[in-house]
Amino acid sequence: MKNQSHAKMIIVVGSLLGLLVVVLFSQLLWAAPKLEMSKSGVKGGDCSACHVQKKMLPEKHADTKAMNWEACKACHNKDNLSLTGKLPNSHHHMLADVNCVKCHGKTKKPEALTMEQCVACHGSTTKLAEKTKDVKPTNPHTSPHYGTELDCNLCHKQHAKSENYCAQCHKFDFKVP
Repeated sequence: MKNQSHAKMIIVVGSLLGLLVVVLFSQLLWAAPKLEMSKSGVKGGDCSACHVQKKMLPEKHADTKAMNWEACKACHNKDNLSLTGKLPNSHHHMLADVNCVKCHGKTKKPEALTMEQCVACHGSTTKLAEKTKDVKPTNPHTSPHYGTELDCNLCHKQHAKSENYCAQCHKFDFKVP
Protein backbone atom coordinates (compact mmCIF):
# COMPACT_ATOMS: atom_id res chain seq x y z
CA MET A 1 0.00 0.00 0.00
CA LYS A 2 2.83 2.37 0.90
CA ASN A 3 4.56 1.65 -2.44
CA GLN A 4 1.37 2.53 -4.35
CA SER A 5 1.08 5.87 -2.52
CA HIS A 6 4.74 6.58 -3.21
CA ALA A 7 4.29 5.73 -6.91
CA LYS A 8 1.22 7.98 -7.15
CA MET A 9 3.15 10.81 -5.49
CA ILE A 10 6.00 10.42 -7.99
CA ILE A 11 3.52 10.51 -10.90
CA VAL A 12 1.81 13.65 -9.55
CA VAL A 13 5.11 15.46 -8.92
CA GLY A 14 6.45 14.39 -12.31
CA SER A 15 3.28 15.59 -14.03
CA LEU A 16 3.44 18.95 -12.25
CA LEU A 17 7.11 19.39 -13.19
CA GLY A 18 6.31 18.48 -16.80
CA LEU A 19 3.49 21.02 -16.86
CA LEU A 20 5.78 23.67 -15.38
CA VAL A 21 8.38 23.02 -18.10
CA VAL A 22 5.72 23.31 -20.83
CA VAL A 23 4.39 26.58 -19.39
CA LEU A 24 7.85 28.10 -19.02
CA PHE A 25 8.92 26.99 -22.52
CA SER A 26 5.75 28.38 -24.10
CA GLN A 27 6.31 31.69 -22.30
CA LEU A 28 9.84 31.86 -23.71
CA LEU A 29 8.57 31.15 -27.23
CA TRP A 30 5.96 33.89 -27.01
CA ALA A 31 8.25 36.42 -25.35
CA ALA A 32 11.45 35.98 -27.34
CA PRO A 33 10.84 37.25 -30.87
CA LYS A 34 8.04 39.77 -30.31
CA LEU A 35 8.54 43.17 -31.82
CA GLU A 36 8.36 45.88 -29.20
CA MET A 37 5.38 48.17 -29.72
CA SER A 38 7.85 51.07 -29.68
CA LYS A 39 9.35 49.61 -32.88
CA SER A 40 6.01 49.20 -34.60
CA GLY A 41 6.93 51.88 -37.16
CA VAL A 42 9.92 49.88 -38.42
CA LYS A 43 9.72 48.89 -42.09
CA GLY A 44 9.48 45.16 -42.71
CA GLY A 45 12.79 44.75 -44.51
CA ASP A 46 14.81 46.61 -41.88
CA CYS A 47 15.98 43.44 -40.11
CA SER A 48 18.72 45.18 -38.14
CA ALA A 49 16.16 47.41 -36.38
CA CYS A 50 15.18 44.41 -34.26
CA HIS A 51 18.01 41.95 -34.83
CA VAL A 52 20.67 44.35 -33.56
CA GLN A 53 23.08 41.78 -32.14
CA LYS A 54 22.83 39.10 -34.80
CA LYS A 55 23.20 39.25 -38.57
CA MET A 56 20.23 37.28 -39.89
CA LEU A 57 21.03 37.07 -43.60
CA PRO A 58 23.95 35.56 -45.52
CA GLU A 59 26.83 37.90 -46.34
CA LYS A 60 26.01 38.13 -50.08
CA HIS A 61 22.25 38.63 -49.58
CA ALA A 62 20.77 41.76 -51.18
CA ASP A 63 20.14 44.69 -48.85
CA THR A 64 16.61 44.26 -47.52
CA LYS A 65 16.15 47.61 -45.78
CA ALA A 66 13.81 48.99 -48.44
CA MET A 67 12.24 45.63 -49.38
CA ASN A 68 8.70 44.50 -48.88
CA TRP A 69 7.12 41.04 -49.20
CA GLU A 70 6.70 41.34 -52.99
CA ALA A 71 10.39 42.22 -53.41
CA CYS A 72 11.36 39.17 -51.32
CA LYS A 73 9.15 36.93 -53.45
CA ALA A 74 10.95 38.10 -56.61
CA CYS A 75 13.83 35.80 -55.62
CA HIS A 76 12.17 33.55 -53.05
CA ASN A 77 9.48 31.88 -55.13
CA LYS A 78 8.07 28.34 -55.16
CA ASP A 79 10.92 27.06 -57.32
CA ASN A 80 13.77 29.00 -55.73
CA LEU A 81 14.46 29.18 -51.99
CA SER A 82 10.85 29.36 -50.85
CA LEU A 83 10.40 31.13 -47.52
CA THR A 84 7.29 29.10 -46.62
CA GLY A 85 7.74 27.79 -43.11
CA LYS A 86 11.10 29.55 -42.67
CA LEU A 87 10.04 32.96 -41.31
CA PRO A 88 7.68 33.63 -38.43
CA ASN A 89 4.40 35.02 -39.73
CA SER A 90 5.08 38.27 -37.89
CA HIS A 91 7.90 38.80 -40.41
CA HIS A 92 5.58 38.13 -43.35
CA HIS A 93 3.13 40.65 -41.92
CA MET A 94 5.83 43.29 -41.34
CA LEU A 95 7.12 42.84 -44.90
CA ALA A 96 3.55 43.29 -46.15
CA ASP A 97 3.36 46.57 -44.19
CA VAL A 98 1.08 45.11 -41.53
CA ASN A 99 2.67 46.16 -38.27
CA CYS A 100 1.72 45.18 -34.72
CA VAL A 101 -0.60 48.15 -34.20
CA LYS A 102 -2.71 47.31 -37.27
CA CYS A 103 -3.82 44.05 -35.65
CA HIS A 104 -3.34 44.60 -31.91
CA GLY A 105 -4.16 48.30 -31.70
CA LYS A 106 -2.17 50.64 -29.47
CA THR A 107 -1.65 48.69 -26.29
CA LYS A 108 1.15 48.10 -23.83
CA LYS A 109 0.43 44.36 -23.63
CA PRO A 110 -0.73 42.87 -26.94
CA GLU A 111 -2.92 39.79 -26.63
CA ALA A 112 -3.31 36.86 -29.01
CA LEU A 113 -5.57 37.60 -31.95
CA THR A 114 -8.89 35.91 -32.48
CA MET A 115 -9.82 33.98 -35.58
CA GLU A 116 -12.27 36.76 -36.44
CA GLN A 117 -9.36 39.20 -36.65
CA CYS A 118 -7.49 36.85 -39.01
CA VAL A 119 -10.44 36.40 -41.40
CA ALA A 120 -11.13 40.15 -41.38
CA CYS A 121 -7.99 40.54 -43.55
CA HIS A 122 -7.43 37.09 -45.01
CA GLY A 123 -11.04 36.37 -46.01
CA SER A 124 -13.50 33.75 -44.87
CA THR A 125 -12.36 30.26 -43.97
CA THR A 126 -14.63 28.88 -46.70
CA LYS A 127 -12.88 30.99 -49.35
CA LEU A 128 -9.49 30.00 -47.94
CA ALA A 129 -10.45 26.31 -48.16
CA GLU A 130 -11.43 26.90 -51.79
CA LYS A 131 -8.00 28.46 -52.52
CA THR A 132 -6.20 25.42 -51.06
CA LYS A 133 -8.53 22.73 -52.48
CA ASP A 134 -5.78 21.26 -54.72
CA VAL A 135 -3.17 20.86 -51.95
CA LYS A 136 -2.13 17.22 -51.68
CA PRO A 137 -2.64 14.83 -49.96
CA THR A 138 -5.62 16.75 -48.53
CA ASN A 139 -6.85 20.31 -48.16
CA PRO A 140 -5.29 21.72 -44.97
CA HIS A 141 -8.13 24.22 -44.51
CA THR A 142 -11.01 21.78 -44.33
CA SER A 143 -11.25 18.68 -42.21
CA PRO A 144 -13.75 15.97 -41.33
CA HIS A 145 -13.29 16.96 -37.68
CA TYR A 146 -13.58 20.77 -37.78
CA GLY A 147 -14.82 21.64 -41.25
CA THR A 148 -13.32 25.02 -42.14
CA GLU A 149 -13.51 26.40 -38.59
CA LEU A 150 -10.29 25.23 -36.94
CA ASP A 151 -8.72 28.23 -35.17
CA CYS A 152 -5.99 29.74 -37.40
CA ASN A 153 -3.63 30.10 -34.42
CA LEU A 154 -3.39 26.34 -33.94
CA CYS A 155 -1.24 26.08 -37.09
CA HIS A 156 -0.18 29.61 -37.98
CA LYS A 157 2.03 31.12 -35.27
CA GLN A 158 3.10 34.73 -35.42
CA HIS A 159 5.99 34.75 -32.97
CA ALA A 160 7.14 31.14 -33.17
CA LYS A 161 7.54 28.47 -35.83
CA SER A 162 4.17 27.49 -37.30
CA GLU A 163 3.12 23.88 -36.99
CA ASN A 164 0.90 21.32 -38.63
CA TYR A 165 -1.84 20.79 -36.03
CA CYS A 166 -3.16 17.75 -37.92
CA ALA A 167 0.23 16.03 -37.60
CA GLN A 168 -0.58 15.21 -33.98
CA CYS A 169 -2.61 12.29 -35.32
CA HIS A 170 -2.03 12.21 -39.08
CA LYS A 171 0.99 12.11 -41.38
CA PHE A 172 0.31 15.07 -43.69
CA ASP A 173 3.52 16.67 -44.84
CA PHE A 174 2.39 20.30 -45.17
CA LYS A 175 4.74 23.27 -45.13
CA VAL A 176 2.84 25.59 -42.82
CA PRO A 177 3.50 29.30 -43.40
